[in-house]
Amino acid sequence: MAKIVFWSPEEGASGCTHVAIAVSSLMGITHKTSSLLIDANSNSKKIASSYTLYDDLVNANSFNDSNLGMNAIMRLIKSNKLSPDIIQNYSKPVLKGRLDILYSAVANTTTEARENLLSMPLISKNADEVYDLVFIDLPKTTTDDSAIRVLTQADVIVCVVPQEIEKLNNILKKIDGIAEIKDKTKIFVLGNYEAGSKYNVFNVKLKYKLPDPLYVLPHNYMFADACNDGNVLDFLYKNINALPKDYNGEFIIRATEIVEEIVKKLKIKE
Repeated sequence: MAKIVFWSPEEGASGCTHVAIAVSSLMGITHKTSSLLIDANSNSKKIASSYTLYDDLVNANSFNDSNLGMNAIMRLIKSNKLSPDIIQNYSKPVLKGRLDILYSAVANTTTEARENLLSMPLISKNADEVYDLVFIDLPKTTTDDSAIRVLTQADVIVCVVPQEIEKLNNILKKIDGIAEIKDKTKIFVLGNYEAGSKYNVFNVKLKYKLPDPLYVLPHNYMFADACNDGNVLDFLYKNINALPKDYNGEFIIRATEIVEEIVKKLKIKE
């Protein structure tokens, strides 16, 4: 039905992957949609190990398994055997009927990594036929035309930017300078957000005339620990009804606001 790309135009600690994990997981918990979260970053283990303990993944040889994740998908593309249902077969269910994840590919060279990214539009197009929503965690770059192709195909681009004034101006110029996505629906999110900073959401929005609304995902060490421990879903379920003034409650509320903005932009009906 729709493709949502999480992206930052510049490498650094923007918290883009954490936004992707929180939003896609909460979408699965709170809405009756079938979703796929694709890790488009070659050699990345961050998404996979947020839902399963890293050591368990290593012991199961999950990262090198030719029957799971992007490794399998790339093999099928090369043999011209890719089809929509096959993508579902090679993805890992983490919320039954609501959220699957597609592990990242192993790339031994930059050429292989580029090939993986060049295949992403084809993969997401096929996935779009069997899932209501396809979430893509895209590498942080504007210099690779393969990444631009993925952005061009997106229905919604979640632009995750840092709460750093010296970087923000340059990042916004980069986003504005990409003609291919000028008219795309975008949602801006301040990642790893610190509410106590002088450069809070209100001051940043005022200074840079960012689109309204401007969303935030607070830095939350307990969520980060949950991602490292492979139990992010337990964290979200445990705190889903936490009070707004609670440390984790604030995190859930802000992430849910992004979820609901995506629902609104895409006019999702259940």
